[in-house]
This record gives sequence, C-alpha cells and structure tokens, in this order.
Amino acid sequence: MPHPTPPKPIMQSPPGATTVIDGRRYVYFVGTGYLGLQGREEVIRAACEATEQYGIGSATSRTGYGNTPPVLDVERRAAEWLGLDDAFFFMSGYVGINILVQAAAGTFDAIFVDEASHYCVMEAARATGRPVWSFRHCDVDDLRTVLHKQLEPGERPLVLTDGVFAARGDVAPLAQYDRLLADYPGSALGVDDAHGVGVIGERGRGTFEYAGMFDARINTDQRPGDLPRLFLCGTMSKAVGGYGGIIPGRQVFIDRLKRTSPYYAGTSPPPVPVAAATAEALRLIAADPDLRARLHRNVDLLKRGLSRLGLPTDDTPVPIACLTIGDAKNMQRIRDELLRQGIVVAYMAAYSGLPAEGALRLAVFATHAEAMIERLLDALQKIL
Repeated sequence: MPHPTPPKPIMQSPPGATTVIDGRRYVYFVGTGYLGLQGREEVIRAACEATEQYGIGSATSRTGYGNTPPVLDVERRAAEWLGLDDAFFFMSGYVGINILVQAAAGTFDAIFVDEASHYCVMEAARATGRPVWSFRHCDVDDLRTVLHKQLEPGERPLVLTDGVFAARGDVAPLAQYDRLLADYPGSALGVDDAHGVGVIGERGRGTFEYAGMFDARINTDQRPGDLPRLFLCGTMSKAVGGYGGIIPGRQVFIDRLKRTSPYYAGTSPPPVPVAAATAEALRLIAADPDLRARLHRNVDLLKRGLSRLGLPTDDTPVPIACLTIGDAKNMQRIRDELLRQGIVVAYMAAYSGLPAEGALRLAVFATHAEAMIERLLDALQKIL
C-alpha cells in the first residue's frame, strides 16, 4: 500500500513577521507578503465594510453589471501609483502574461523564454502556437545566440521573462535585453513582474523602473519607432497585500484589452471584499513610501548577515535570499531545526529555476523587527 501523504501545515493567521501555524506562533520568513499588508487593520476593515455594502461578488461579467466601486478603485489607484493612464484588474496574476501575449497576437513570429521563468510564462508562450525557444537564465549572450540561430531575416521576436524570479530572487537584465532587441525591428519584451511591483524601483513600480526603462513604451498600441515594445503585468497578491492580477497601461491599450479579453467579458471580476482590500492596500502604499524603505533596510540587514556567515547573496533590494547549502537532506535538517526554534523558512524541493537538490528560500518583510532578523542569523550560525 502507498504511504499516506503527510498533512500539510495550516496557516491560522494572516502572513506577517509572525504567523500562527498549526496553533503555534512562529517568526515567519516564508512567502511573498513583502510589505506586510495582508494583515493590516485598514485592509481587513475595508474588506469587511465592502462585504456588508456590496455582498461577496457581482455574479456577472464586467460587460454586464459586474463593475463595482471597489474593482474600479483598484484600477484607478493602481494606474495613479504606477503613473499610467488606466489599468485592467482581473481574477489572478497567474493569467496576466497570458492576457498580454494574447493582446500581442499577430505582432510576433517566435517567442524566446528565460528557462527559469515561472510556469505561467511558459504556458502563455506555448498556448500561442508559435515557435517557442528557451535561453539560459539571465544570459544575454545566450539569448543573442538563440535569436541569431532561430530567427529568419525579418522575423519579429517576443522575449518573455520574470522581472524578479520567485524562488531565486535574481533580477532579469531588462536593459541589456532591450539593447539587444533594438537590432530586431518589431520586437517586444514581456515581463511578468509579480515579485517586482511594489518592491523595487525608485517608486516601487518594479523591474522596468529598476532598470531605468519605465517609459512611454509600456503597454501601448503606439509603435515606438525602432525600439522594442514593452509589456508589463503584475499581481496584487504579493507586495500589495490583496489579490488578483493587474495590467497597467496607456488608455487605448487598456480599452482594447477590456473590449477583447475573455478575462473581462467572460468571467466575473475579483470578489468585492478582495477588491476593496486591494484598493485600500494601494492607498497605503501610495501614502507611505517608508514602507519600501523599511523593507529595503531589512533586506540589507539580512543579506549582510548572511554574507558574514559565508552564505553568498546578491546586493539587490529584492527581499528574497535563495541558499543552496549541501544536499536536500542537509537543507531539510536546517529547516527542521529552525522550526524547532520557532522560526519558519522554506525548503523548496522543486520550483522553476531551482537546482536539482532544491534550495532554502528566505523572504524578509517590511514588518520584521531587527531583532527577528538577528534571531534568524544567530540560529543559522549555530546550525551551520
């Protein structure tokens, strides 16, 4: 007989610097709640008040009577924060890159995908029916080689990538891709920035801003001369602390998405409580830029501490540290010992972009106190 699957841990509080799991409160360095907004009182209150006023959901698509004030508030506040004309808010960030690729149909001849990209990026590429080629992770030279080898003269490439990679925390070299693609007329660069929006860039607008590329080419129907077009999608479920996908852009582009996308016309929008919570979280982000400043201070504290322990990390403001320490058994031992000490980190046995032995993934939030980070570092030093 097969062995029964062991029970999965159950989270019994909002994710945050401390989180209740299976009845015990832990210091929590897992997941994606980077700004610590999932449990903010204002966010929860907004969801409760919207539920009382509007119910759970519209029960119809947005082409009918599915537009509610909270859904429209998300789009307005996201567009204002990101400095674009409008935005499209939909059920899940997972489908964002799919929506963008559908919107770009007919404007590209082949797709080139970073081999470590999230599953949703790979799915979106394959669903087009166009040729799909992968290139080595964050390797501009390999992308150049693959483009030269696979494209016929005059063919238009679409390059797809994560902005910030979910498990490893590395940042795609978008500016280098942009310069390379300038040699291919009609080319485009599409970025799923689920882990970048709200986290990096001067105003938290994500990986394009971090690369100095948050410009008029993003999500527009205008042709940018000889420069590549830029496509961007994000999620509200991670740094923002709500839920659902977001595509911000120029007015004509967003209007076209809403006319043509089945995710607008063929399904209900995100539930009203979710939309109200998301809109309130966006308000808090716009009103308090120190949220990101606190996050970046904690990122610096964690990564400098890991470096002192001889554990290699990058120097970016991304709140993810990916550690490979020996084999899978050793990393499971480290995770389990930390758990016994009341500290939760993730051992990921398999995920897009990880080596065969997996990795320990540490995530730090704006809400972690310095003492919590030092406690993690002290515990790691003794366990190692």
